[in-house]
Amino acid sequence: MRDDLSDIQARLADINRRAAPVLEENGRLTGAVNKAVTLILATAAFGVLTFIAISPTEQSLKASALVNQENVNVSGR
Repeated sequence: MRDDLSDIQARLADINRRAAPVLEENGRLTGAVNKAVTLILATAAFGVLTFIAISPTEQSLKASALVNQENVNVSGR
């Protein structure tokens, strides 16, 4: 019984020793993926916020351009 327990403990220790580098690499890759996803989401959010911020300005610029165009047409007559 004692030998069986020692054998099982030795096999478990061997399995843990072989699994440790794999688990470490898995953790490293998971961290890298999390950073990449965070960067992508932050970039997308920045793009959306920029678009939202520029939209009212674009309407103002269009109205201003139309007014300027009308002024040019009136003064050119």
